[in-house]
Amino acid sequence: MKNKHIVLIYPRPTQGYAKERRRDTHQVKRLYPALSIMVLAATLESAGFPVLLLDHRLNTTDELLKKISDLDEILFIGISTMTGSQIMDGLDIANRLRSKYDKDVPLVWGGVHPTIFPEKTILHPLVDIIVYGEADYTVVELAKAIAGNKPLDSVHGLYFKNNDKIVKTPAHAQLDSLNVLPMPAWHHFAEHLNPAQYPILATLTTSRGCPFNCTYCYKGGIDIGVAKPWRPFNVERVVEEADYLNRNFGFDVFEMSDENFILDVDRAVEIIRIFKSKGYKISAIRSNFNTYHDRVIKELPGFCDYVAYSPETGSPKIQAILNKRASYEKMKLLNKRLYDMGIATVHTFILGFPFETDEDIRATVNLCKDFKNINPASRMAIYQYMPYPGAPLTDIMISKYGLVFPDRFEEWSKTDMYGDLDLKFRPWIDEKKIELLNRLQLFFNITFNTYGGLDPEAYEIYNSDPKIRELVGDISSIPRITKSPFHYVLNDRLKSDLLERYTERVFI
Repeated sequence: MKNKHIVLIYPRPTQGYAKERRRDTHQVKRLYPALSIMVLAATLESAGFPVLLLDHRLNTTDELLKKISDLDEILFIGISTMTGSQIMDGLDIANRLRSKYDKDVPLVWGGVHPTIFPEKTILHPLVDIIVYGEADYTVVELAKAIAGNKPLDSVHGLYFKNNDKIVKTPAHAQLDSLNVLPMPAWHHFAEHLNPAQYPILATLTTSRGCPFNCTYCYKGGIDIGVAKPWRPFNVERVVEEADYLNRNFGFDVFEMSDENFILDVDRAVEIIRIFKSKGYKISAIRSNFNTYHDRVIKELPGFCDYVAYSPETGSPKIQAILNKRASYEKMKLLNKRLYDMGIATVHTFILGFPFETDEDIRATVNLCKDFKNINPASRMAIYQYMPYPGAPLTDIMISKYGLVFPDRFEEWSKTDMYGDLDLKFRPWIDEKKIELLNRLQLFFNITFNTYGGLDPEAYEIYNSDPKIRELVGDISSIPRITKSPFHYVLNDRLKSDLLERYTERVFI
């Protein structure tokens, strides 16, 4: 008997960058692929289940619903969501699907937010089942159970509703080896893949997890049943996927989605050398600062455009609270070495902690000035702190600073570092303080995260706000370069017809 279709949806994650807080160098914004559903589609298809993958960024809601309605039979509909505005778009889609299919087709939710906050999420009337934790094979077992009309309590890694009762099953065991997994289901988006990588970037996942324990990070909430905090794909598997993308779509410049690509130095060096031999590049190397070993650094000239790591703060006091554990002097030495190699650097920072003082903010600004003086091509972006569930620091926000999590799933939609940040999630900040933080964030990002002459808006903020002048000090001596320090070859390949095709369709 022919299996019913499984529909997997990636809702639009944000309406766009908050213009009052964000500014960067990119005129053409490309999309990271919807890997959260692409990896699940791969295991489902390997098990014989037909899958329809839908990326809301590439389709209007009406187009997305039309594609679903064209299917003969549907086994279940899966929706993946992070904490933030993606939740509201997912609920909007789910509401329209429920109106059409009633409860004959289960609505299954997964992703970061349902995993770290399942007890409240499952209560929503538009959530029938939650797949939590590492779901590669949970979705296959779920599909088999639903198709065979078997009880769901036999499937590990679920929350589900059984009449008026909420049932949780034990976590699914961690995969001992990632190499047993098929490649993400890139073929579903073939019409959107091309050598210009517009709109979708060629993004490789070469490992999962992170062994570092930054207190603001929610990874502890998603590492359910995980014995090994970092697991790599082997070199052969990484190269196989790169070759597949090159052969089928002309990709030769790759992004890495890993949190710590170079944690295993021998493996990183081997991948880099093989890529070089094939004429492949990685546009950016991202990893924890402490993983940038000499053997890797020597391989980078001509191979990557920039190196990224996140100090998050220039204040030793806040650094200790965040458990970052990295030497600022060593960071400066690395940036100087990279500058001498012709490589740019990118860094992210956070402001808006309840224990933050003016001195802490000035320390961050001064570190960024030092980075700019060492490497004028370096860029720094700053974000406002949002206490995500699952992070150790969030527990302190609850116990000491009056944070109360909402009961309703949809209320979590206003927790987006790019867009909406509702003050109810940050009770230590009042309306006057948020106005200052917004202006400071915008000023910071214009000053440190862009190339070219300093935007007049930065001068307007600086000259009209004595508090910001006090916090950032003299800006006249901050080096600026007039254009990007590296040649972004993908833009050369971008034809006007591609831009026209996606201008009104892609929502970043």
